[in-house]
Amino acid sequence: MTINGEPGPWPSVFSVTDDGGVAEGVVVRSLSSEIEGRTTGSRRPCVAHGCPGWFIGVRWETGQLMSICSEGWAYDPAIGEVHVSGGGEISARFVSPKPLGVPPLPRAQWPGRSTLERGKGWRVDAVGGVES
Repeated sequence: MTINGEPGPWPSVFSVTDDGGVAEGVVVRSLSSEIEGRTTGSRRPCVAHGCPGWFIGVRWETGQLMSICSEGWAYDPAIGEVHVSGGGEISARFVSPKPLGVPPLPRAQWPGRSTLERGKGWRVDAVGGVES
């Protein structure tokens, strides 16, 4: 639930940049940990009615760009990664109504790494994660 129309607290272990975003290029792992994403740098309160969470922008290796809510992800400061912890595989969607957000594209439709590396999140070295 939001407090006085404001989102809930931001995870204190996940640093915020001077402009109020998050670092670009933080590794994000899907629910199964089989799909990698990278943060784009954006951060804003979740728009779901009554949700206390925060959206972060993620560009998945599938090519899909999403805003995922902190009610469906967790930041692990020990390794510097975000992990989807609930909801859909890459959407982290947990609010009703179901379905749990947009599923990942079939692997045959994923862009190549050279295409990904030209866009936000992937154009910088991975922050926190191990470069593959």
